[in-house]
Amino acid sequence: MRKTALTLALALVVSATFACSNWNKVTPGPLDNRAIQAEIEKNLAADGLTGIVHVDSVTGDGVVTLTGTVHNAGDRQKAYDDAAKVNGVKSVINNVNVG
Repeated sequence: MRKTALTLALALVVSATFACSNWNKVTPGPLDNRAIQAEIEKNLAADGLTGIVHVDSVTGDGVVTLTGTVHNAGDRQKAYDDAAKVNGVKSVINNVNVG
């Protein structure tokens, strides 16, 4: 009984830790072009796409253009998703090639 309670308490602490760690991944309010680019680059780095996918441009109306070459279609989609989820991005032009 005591061992079960300890295991349950430990499981709750671990799950709470992982749940709270996602709070800091939410993008804050409206961002300017530089902040949008920095946020996208941070997301790309988290997915290991730094150096192979580049934020080519960010326009004032929220259009982001990505360039580069990745190894597979999954990485190309990750790059798109990394840009699209940033607050202030209205559309993504995904010029990333698979090769």
